Amino acid sequence: MKITIIGKVIKQLREEQSMSIEELSNRSSVSVAKIEEIENGTVTPSIGVMIKMSRALGARLGTLLDGQESMGAVVTRAESLKSSTEHLSGGEMGTNNHLGFYSLAQGKKDRSMEPMIVEVEAAVDGVDLRSEHEGEEFIYVLSGAIEVRYGQQTHILEKGDSIYYDSIVPHLIVSATSDTAKILAVIYTPY
Repeated sequence: MKITIIGKVIKQLREEQSMSIEELSNRSSVSVAKIEEIENGTVTPSIGVMIKMSRALGARLGTLLDGQESMGAVVTRAESLKSSTEHLSGGEMGTNNHLGFYSLAQGKKDRSMEPMIVEVEAAVDGVDLRSEHEGEEFIYVLSGAIEVRYGQQTHILEKGDSIYYDSIVPHLIVSATSDTAKILAVIYTPY
């Protein structure tokens, strides 16, 4: 799936509801300029921004991520992960592209959780674009080591470690080393 699909889905949902960009901005607290950039595919939104916009549009986060849904079980094969990378920015400004997302439930209708494999790179020096949104997150480190900045706390997690937290608290996940880490992340967003 190309990242531009997110902007197309947002625009389609907005237009189906006869909602102006200004109205979506007011409902989501995302700037008009940012929404225009997302809809045009020039900027990739953070998970937090996507959650705000999906709520304002009355849609699930998964709808924005994959656009197509199925009622039955969804199987994701290992080989499909290699070709379905999603690079979403960590912050609204789109300057923190240190995360690569691989959806594990693409196409599952009415899901409340968003499971994904995430490749985590080191953060850009001096940039701390934390995310915050409703819901909860569970992270399990598959390889490497990550640094989780959660509120005023910093946690270093290594392979086999996990963390579960309320995502309303500002948080940021980066590689704890110069090497890329890999995690299983499950994000729950109440609808």
